[in-house]
Amino acid sequence: MANASSPICTETITGPAAWRSSDFTDPAQWTTPLTADDIGELFAALKHSRDTGKELGQITRADFPLDGLAEKLKDVSRTLVSGRGFAVLSGFPITADIPRSDIELMYWGLCAHLGPAVTQNARGEIIVPVKNYGNGGLLNATTRGYQTNEALPFHTDSSDVVGLLCLRSAGEGGYSSLASSVTIHNELLAHHRELLGLYYAGFYYDRRDEQLDGERPYYRNSVYAWHEGRLTCRYYVRHFIESAAERFDLDLSAVERLALHTFESIADRPENKVTMRINPGDIQFLNNNVIVHARTAFVDGDQVARELLRVWLNPFDAPTPPPGHAAFREGMPQKQIR
Repeated sequence: MANASSPICTETITGPAAWRSSDFTDPAQWTTPLTADDIGELFAALKHSRDTGKELGQITRADFPLDGLAEKLKDVSRTLVSGRGFAVLSGFPITADIPRSDIELMYWGLCAHLGPAVTQNARGEIIVPVKNYGNGGLLNATTRGYQTNEALPFHTDSSDVVGLLCLRSAGEGGYSSLASSVTIHNELLAHHRELLGLYYAGFYYDRRDEQLDGERPYYRNSVYAWHEGRLTCRYYVRHFIESAAERFDLDLSAVERLALHTFESIADRPENKVTMRINPGDIQFLNNNVIVHARTAFVDGDQVARELLRVWLNPFDAPTPPPGHAAFREGMPQKQIR
């Protein structure tokens, strides 16, 4: 959480992370296709990792050796950490003849070359299916974004990088939009400077009943932090801010609500966002420090339900955010599930 003494960036930020939609004219600019050689490396590494006898969560990049693909992943990491902040790999093997466990292990092994993964919920899950769980929408106090087919407003996840492997796309909807949180900050600085301090002070978020025994059911986190000359962002789903205020009688003032609306409206402008459909076999990687993402509502097809596999990870070469800024960057604490 930030406080009154937290430094605030008061200069316009330039560089590849401060992009607008006009910087991209073709999805090929952010997409790297996997070749037949790359896929061959994945299957060879799959066999090697199986031979170690380790469980999925114990597999490291040393247990999943890659050659040419490892070099591509280094380029992906540089793009995420020092570039525009997002990338897509296409053509990951997900055909029906490949067992689900093999798909998950190859996905895990590939991600291990970017950085260590962290837990995503109180159950300690490290690969989480993103689909419609049928538990209701975000108005349900225990539902999280990955469990609903409702539209999700612009937000970040908790780790530095989120990876999403598409197994099946929706019958309708489910489009992904991305915006630069650096560009949003520049816009706030130029046109809404009076609101800027609110983002550095942060907001209270509902923990969706995933807190440990004895912990408060809500937490505070800043949207922006300025540390060692670098801007970082964590803007979790707005519904969790509103839910915390309602459930736990926390103050959420009119000007704070205005700040939330302003942030999301800037992100949603056509000149500030790119929209894509994540197709089967695509892996979308996003750097939560500099990218916010949204998803349109989706409807499953008659025969096929939309499903993606999510991994949270922290790249090996990523700078560490200031203490207290990125809640659960190192993973969510596990609790005994009754």
